Amino acid sequence: MEYKRNLLPKMAVDRLNENPDAVLIDVRTSAEHKYVGFPENSILIPWFDEPDLNSDPSAFCEAVNNHLSDRSDILGTELILICRSGFRSNEALKCLQSNGFTCVSHVASGFEGDLDENDHRGNLNGWRNDGMPWSQG
Repeated sequence: MEYKRNLLPKMAVDRLNENPDAVLIDVRTSAEHKYVGFPENSILIPWFDEPDLNSDPSAFCEAVNNHLSDRSDILGTELILICRSGFRSNEALKCLQSNGFTCVSHVASGFEGDLDENDHRGNLNGWRNDGMPWSQG
């Protein structure tokens, strides 16, 4: 059974509260994570990062595996992914699923949310706009 779910921020927080073994992975760049802010208790594993900004799916999966190496059921660990808007996290979700991970979902509106009529993020939806716990720095 495929465990692909598009979560709203509140649903993601509820899942994390219900399952203390679940892992929230921020797949944005390290600069976005540092300067824009990040969900509390998330880990940073960029889908792509500076300087080249090219994704390397195998390196991403390896980084996730390395982070989870102390768990007995790596592939069955519940993972919730988040990026700026939901696009990168969805790509990372597909990558993880194609590599055997069975319990993967993502925050569909991302950390900053969708673009509004003025092409600005953060006004319609997203982790920060919805008031979920986050930090900056």
